[in-house]
Amino acid sequence: MRIWVATLSLAVACTNSGALDLQLSLPTDPDLRPTGMTSVSVVASSAEIGTQTRTSILAGQSFSADELPIGKGIQIDVLFHDDSNRLVGVGEGPNLIDIAGDKKTSLRIPVRKPFIYTSSGTKLYSYDPTLDARAPKFQGTLAGVTAPLFTVSVGGDRLVIASATTLSVVDTATNTVTGAPITIPGTIKDAATIPSSHRIAVAHSTGISIVDLDTGTVTTGGGVGVDRITVGPTLDGHVVAYGLISRVAPPGGPVDTCTGTSSLISVDVDTPAATVTPVALGQAVADIAAAPNTPALFAALPCTGKVSRYDNGTFTDIATLPRAAVLAVSGEKVWAAGTKPSLPVCGNNSGETPCTPAAVPDCSSTASIQLGYVTTGASLVVESIPLAGGAATEVDVPEPRETMIATNDPARQHAQVLRALSVQPLDLVVLPGGQYVSLITTNTFFITALGSNGNVVLPCLRTITGDWMLMDMASSSVAQRVRTKCDLSVGTPTGNEFPTWICEDAPVGQTPALGEYQPTSVGALFGAR
Repeated sequence: MRIWVATLSLAVACTNSGALDLQLSLPTDPDLRPTGMTSVSVVASSAEIGTQTRTSILAGQSFSADELPIGKGIQIDVLFHDDSNRLVGVGEGPNLIDIAGDKKTSLRIPVRKPFIYTSSGTKLYSYDPTLDARAPKFQGTLAGVTAPLFTVSVGGDRLVIASATTLSVVDTATNTVTGAPITIPGTIKDAATIPSSHRIAVAHSTGISIVDLDTGTVTTGGGVGVDRITVGPTLDGHVVAYGLISRVAPPGGPVDTCTGTSSLISVDVDTPAATVTPVALGQAVADIAAAPNTPALFAALPCTGKVSRYDNGTFTDIATLPRAAVLAVSGEKVWAAGTKPSLPVCGNNSGETPCTPAAVPDCSSTASIQLGYVTTGASLVVESIPLAGGAATEVDVPEPRETMIATNDPARQHAQVLRALSVQPLDLVVLPGGQYVSLITTNTFFITALGSNGNVVLPCLRTITGDWMLMDMASSSVAQRVRTKCDLSVGTPTGNEFPTWICEDAPVGQTPALGEYQPTSVGALFGAR
């Protein structure tokens, strides 16, 4: 196997003297073009051969590696890493291919930086994880899009941006919008790529639409509002879009109840039926994800704290995950995120009292049981679970804390350190190769007023923050983080010695360079969400 970096033409030897000729296309814009790669991996995956990776160090402008297996219906991906093993370039074959042992197979693959995108509903923000977080171009925005809700990567060379009722297509080689917006017959809720095609399945308020990006054709079926959507094959070889109806979000507060039931519909992506009868799941489901290459559908069950596989009306638990919220399938694994709840202290005039859902984090609350503070903060949990079965790998992210500063202290050294009352994962995307997972969360921090004899010394504080994170699953750590928002509410002072407070600045590299915002979705080029 050889690669010439100047032209990015890759020749791969295959079993029985076959060959795979990869033409890798890169953007000309230096801000979009991958740089610094010192190793390259060619990943071949299918139901027949599983996932096989061939990695080699770049020596000058060429490398050699072991042979790839022959087979049919193979997905080919290319991953470039730098000398610190950071992912700096990604390529994904736009179509499944057959690799024969007696001929050459050719494939053209777009290669891009692994950009990550978040949306606030008004702007689309970008993160370049190949850069240091302090670099000026680490954070950016994408111009030319209106009211973006979320993004979906299609083949790596296109980024689909959804607004309320339309889709816009961005050419990732130039980061510019191409063509006219595509109108969807309903309010858009979610979307998923259809593997090995330039089509996506869109969940909206009136059903499921299959959109051909090459022609702009929209075919709609389902006949009922859908909250979440995923696409995968069935046992009989069809490719279907699964739609989740009546999504149940995980409870927000530590003692909030979790109730509800969800339903599921499925439509064939080639011939979506106009009306489909929903199947009652008998469970509260927060998210669904299908395996792209094998018949398998998975669900996040927030009320029971499980990740389960769903087969013809039966749920089979594959992992325990408290307050399971979001999940995706990438490679040979299910990736999911949930939350370990906090331990709050509540009370009234008689002292400490067991907390109830009525004890809300509200500085003006007059409830008989008042929320006081948190002794152990809520924390994020991320899991990777083998598709074939086996123990999950779990990363327990340390509980977040935020510091509030009293501004009427000239030294700015009077502070309150708040533990997280709640952490809510909103969305998750897995980058190619599975080393990195990006998440967005919204977090609540609360502490009641402190005083004596009717005088408040320290006021009640309630803070809402937003986080964008890049998790390095190989080292079980947060590789990059941006605190996108810190919104502080201060209780009414009564003889308060410290009446005015602000959020302490986030560390260097973790501040939102383009203004504060609350992210509502996250996506990535070539990413699975």
